[in-house]
Amino acid sequence: MHTDHVRRSYSFACLDCGHGWEDTYDIDVTVDEQTRITATYHLGGRRVPSPLQSPRCPACEGGKIRIMRPGRVATARLHER
Repeated sequence: MHTDHVRRSYSFACLDCGHGWEDTYDIDVTVDEQTRITATYHLGGRRVPSPLQSPRCPACEGGKIRIMRPGRVATARLHER
């Protein structure tokens, strides 16, 4: 069994309420003897579900979420000013 540790950032936008946020996840990716891959996500030291499967908005709990590359929310906020 082999485990790699990676860090990935994502930007999110809620299509229900317009809230935008960004998070960076620590991910442990494990390949077992049968070459099955599993990924365990951590946010702030706490194990969390994958943000890519059924994400929820922290502001309204809505489920219509757009996932984008990192930096998109910060860039949009700069243009608001």
